[in-house]
Amino acid sequence: MTERRIYLMRHGLAEDIAPSRRDADRRLLEEGRRRIERTFAAIKRLDLQVDLLASSPRLRCIETADVLAQSIRPQRREIWPELDCGVDEIALAARIDAESAGTSVMLVGHQPDCSAILSGWLCGRADAFSIKFRKGAIACVRVESLLPAGRATLEFFLPPL
Repeated sequence: MTERRIYLMRHGLAEDIAPSRRDADRRLLEEGRRRIERTFAAIKRLDLQVDLLASSPRLRCIETADVLAQSIRPQRREIWPELDCGVDEIALAARIDAESAGTSVMLVGHQPDCSAILSGWLCGRADAFSIKFRKGAIACVRVESLLPAGRATLEFFLPPL
């Protein structure tokens, strides 16, 4: 299996309460869009090649992925229920391994899930360490396979700008 890069991003700043009062309907704020654009301007020099961009089904993640797609132009774009709040790290890792062998993947999700996912990828346990994954932060790991957990190498972690 070929080593690949997996990018993990927490959605950008979103409204506190949606007009519908449903958490899944919270929209990305304009300031959230601007911060994501600034973050990507800072890492554009890395010449990110993203084959698959997947997001949580919640609106703020979909809209964050919309902003990302304008910059990175992925070959595929999908919504994954595995990225919804309360993620099952093993199920997510299995889907990534099954769907993206040899490709680079960018995922947009939630907190505290992003911290738990990154901890599992790097250390083998979701509770091995905690990282402040602020809205719009992005991590990049390098790995051949996410399963078994704990074999990824951290390439970078960038807080939102």
